[in-house]
Amino acid sequence: MDSGKTADKALDATGTRAEVDRILAAPLDELRRCSGAPVRPSPQVADWILPAQGRRHLQVFGLPPARNDDLLGIVGSLQESETPEPGRDGRPVYRIGSYGSARIAAVEGTGEVLLIPADSQVHPDLAHLHPAGLLPTTANSTMVGFVECAWRWHWILPLLAAEQVRAGDAETAALAEGRIDEEVQDPYDGYQSLCRHVLHRFQSMDAWIQDEGGFWSDVIIDVW
Repeated sequence: MDSGKTADKALDATGTRAEVDRILAAPLDELRRCSGAPVRPSPQVADWILPAQGRRHLQVFGLPPARNDDLLGIVGSLQESETPEPGRDGRPVYRIGSYGSARIAAVEGTGEVLLIPADSQVHPDLAHLHPAGLLPTTANSTMVGFVECAWRWHWILPLLAAEQVRAGDAETAALAEGRIDEEVQDPYDGYQSLCRHVLHRFQSMDAWIQDEGGFWSDVIIDVW
């Protein structure tokens, strides 16, 4: 597979759903074949104190490389040291990647995967929502679940982004034609349904993933 190539195909909504389902069901060995080599850990990962199955998943499949489009995705970036880094919440962690400016790390011992904001400070208007500042949030309860979700998201992201654009174009056309107030289907209904479908399938890979208020729910429902 070539990163971004799938999204370049002229897919209608039905074709997009079929392609998303194919990606959700595909073996990781197929999904890791992309334009850039998978980002794999150094041999020192053997000394990381993580559940054996999660550590092996990371060694065998790695994580996605940087994208070759303008979309914000999971990027593998694994520390080379066998010594964990200090986590913001007091738990030692192993750095495994990034999402924008946030660091992605696995908690020593449990293998829980965290999203760690680059800055703990929040805007004063939002301080009441985050009295302790921005704290790490759980992306996945296991390393296995994270590797599974990260690779599938690498390929699904451009498909959902294209569907979001399609929905926006349909809404613009409806407004121009004066059809927006009629009892017609919301142009975003199909797109939102597809997002929920992806989220539910991710939950089948890791039951910890929440319907709302979690990393994957926020990322999937708000693709941009």
